[in-house]
Amino acid sequence: MNVSTADELTFCSNVTCQDVQLMPFAVLIYVFRTAEIILTVFGNLLVIISISHFKQLHTPTNFLILSLATADMMVGVTVLPIQLIYSGLCMQINWVLCYLYLMCCAHFTFLSIYNVSFISLDRLYALSNPFQYLNKVTFKLVSIVICLSWLTSFGYNLAVIYVNGIGTGTVLCIGECNIVYSELWASIDLFFVFILPCSVILISYMKIFVIVRIHAKSINLARGKHTSGNYQCGECAPKASERKAATTLGIMVIVFVACLLPYFLCMVLSGSIPDTLLMKLFEGALIVLYLNSAINPMIYALFYPWFRKCTKQILTLNIFNPDSSLANVF
Repeated sequence: MNVSTADELTFCSNVTCQDVQLMPFAVLIYVFRTAEIILTVFGNLLVIISISHFKQLHTPTNFLILSLATADMMVGVTVLPIQLIYSGLCMQINWVLCYLYLMCCAHFTFLSIYNVSFISLDRLYALSNPFQYLNKVTFKLVSIVICLSWLTSFGYNLAVIYVNGIGTGTVLCIGECNIVYSELWASIDLFFVFILPCSVILISYMKIFVIVRIHAKSINLARGKHTSGNYQCGECAPKASERKAATTLGIMVIVFVACLLPYFLCMVLSGSIPDTLLMKLFEGALIVLYLNSAINPMIYALFYPWFRKCTKQILTLNIFNPDSSLANVF
């Protein structure tokens, strides 16, 4: 950094820093953000180790989940600590670190959103075309998609930050380290980072839900034709399976969109909100946005038995045993 030690320790005087001076509130914020960092880093690290180590989990879908977990973990490694240190202590931030911070925010958020949309398309194609899926969705294809998404995200967000720039001044408070969007770029970014991928996710999961219901009804009809006195609960299993699938998909979509929506609403309504209030709203919206990176591993833990089993193997250090990668995790 080009800023001297005296400059680095100079406290900002903006509204957010004044609010943080309240000790009980400050302690609560520190505890929450520290817990968020720990959950984000270690939760996603468990997902990465699980999929990388256990050969049974080496599937195209899980490679997309691996890409998602990597992007989410990097949020916890780069973005959240910078927010905690500089906004918590009200310290000034060098413009180079500001650009790095903005690039990490935009890059890893973009990747998380598009990885979820790729996963939704993958699951939709697997259900719609189960016989063609294994032949067409290969590791090579998924690897190309993942590499292109990372490169595209980096190039796009680098262009957005370069064209729009940040606020004036060589030293900024973390609350002032923002991209100054033009109206055109704000509309472009809103469409490509929120509207397009979220539309893909919602439409895909709606179609998945319909397909699951059709499959369940078909199974019910088939079993109904062979109902006997010893098999009177033929519809119980399909209905339970249908409810579980619908619940899992519904929770994933609701949590994901709920975490993204506040931030993009602030972006859309920024012109009609006073600057002081807008700064507070953006700060809260960013906390919710990055909270999604910590929630994703919790969803895996709740709904995927293989993740719970892998986590147990990792925490008990059984992965260091010979041939542990060949263990049955299903």
